[in-house]
Amino acid sequence: MVSATARIWASNNQYWMNGDVFDVGEWNYTGFNGLVAPIAAPGVLHDPGDFAVVMTGTETGQVAVTVEVTEHEPEPADDGAWDEIVEVSLLLPGASPRVTTDMEDEAPLLPAFTAAGPGPFRVRVHARGREAGQEELIVEEDPVEEHLIQVWPAPAAPTRVIKTSDAYGMSFRTPN
Repeated sequence: MVSATARIWASNNQYWMNGDVFDVGEWNYTGFNGLVAPIAAPGVLHDPGDFAVVMTGTETGQVAVTVEVTEHEPEPADDGAWDEIVEVSLLLPGASPRVTTDMEDEAPLLPAFTAAGPGPFRVRVHARGREAGQEELIVEEDPVEEHLIQVWPAPAAPTRVIKTSDAYGMSFRTPN
């Protein structure tokens, strides 16, 4: 397993997971689970996605993100420790798919998803503290929001919502 934790910069309540295909222009929220949106360009929710948008409660500022890349599906994290958990499939075409932000120098802080082999990938995103992040316009000090991203190579499968409990995510959830 390859694992790293970094403080990354969220901007406009989001950061991304992408390879060479990436278009965060207008996108349709229909069917969005409130945490992670697998997207096929141009802006349509799709399983598997070419890239993904991860929604943060923090509008602008630091979020603590841990990425764990494994060769096989990892054991689930303690769902009692997380407010939201969603699993998606991503194609992430390109040489170095990873977590990305508006701050280009942050990308190397977290491991590339290909550390466990080529895609497609299964990605389990956990979040806590998004509501606390919403309470501050800009988070300049220690992050109040944390995310855990577990990644492994796997065939494409439908999005699986494991846990949803924060009001922030509820504000984005839409029916199909």
